[in-house]
Amino acid sequence: MLVIRLCMPTESPWEWYRTFEAVARTGHLTAAAKALGVSQSTVSRQLSRLEENAGSLLLLRESPVRLTERGALLLEAIRPMVDGALAAGAALENTPELRGEVTITTVGEVVRWVLSRRLGGFFRDYPHLRLRILASNRNDSLAAGEADIALRLARPERGKLTARRLSVETFGFYAASSLELHEEVAWVGLTGSLAQIPEQRHAKRAFASRPARVLVEDVEALGFLVEAGTGVAVLPRQLAARLRGVEEVRPARVGARDLGPIPSRSLFMVVHQSKRDLPAVRAVSGWLAGIFSDD
Repeated sequence: MLVIRLCMPTESPWEWYRTFEAVARTGHLTAAAKALGVSQSTVSRQLSRLEENAGSLLLLRESPVRLTERGALLLEAIRPMVDGALAAGAALENTPELRGEVTITTVGEVVRWVLSRRLGGFFRDYPHLRLRILASNRNDSLAAGEADIALRLARPERGKLTARRLSVETFGFYAASSLELHEEVAWVGLTGSLAQIPEQRHAKRAFASRPARVLVEDVEALGFLVEAGTGVAVLPRQLAARLRGVEEVRPARVGARDLGPIPSRSLFMVVHQSKRDLPAVRAVSGWLAGIFSDD
């Protein structure tokens, strides 16, 4: 009898490790599958095979997933492998011509207020480069290759990342010049993912005696509310300078507690060490540093 065996492609341990790292980093099987460009069933299968090989559970399927003690040890062990793979990919892309695509991730306000006004000059200098700009408050993972450069209002504390301070943002209390100011004047603020940023926490403490009239999840929308006379708000001074008929006011004029200076925040340009020397990434990094030094 003739027996034909169908040989399925075997998965390497590296694929298992890469999948495990993506799940540990994103916290969810579905998010890891999206980051890796595979199906959720593939992620689940590779995790199961890795755990079979290890002879124990490496993570608990909760939401988000939780690493076991062995899983935490494995994650620390394979991180250099992930960094090495990224470095190898960067070396293959390191050609003398400035071509290809560079991905920048930052918040929408930076895209609208700064980057969009300067793109014409960038493409005159680098006509063969393409930019992919992700406007999000989410911390996209540079280590996973989801972005090449991140512009963030916080210095990263973990990972093989390099950070350069581009600018410092300061804040003040602002109101429309047409708004009648008194101790009970309405105030407006931020909610959702921005509810816990330092300047919003400052505003909540200053106006602790009364709730906000309106809360929005967009700093630019907050500025438009102030411009329209809807209420007082803590705003970045750079944004306030772009609004019409808006003035900075002392806390006492609007019934707010004077808590001292509002904490400033620095904008950092963050790049993974495996990509910082790529010519295209260096070119975009230099352009970003230049436009923020001009503003």
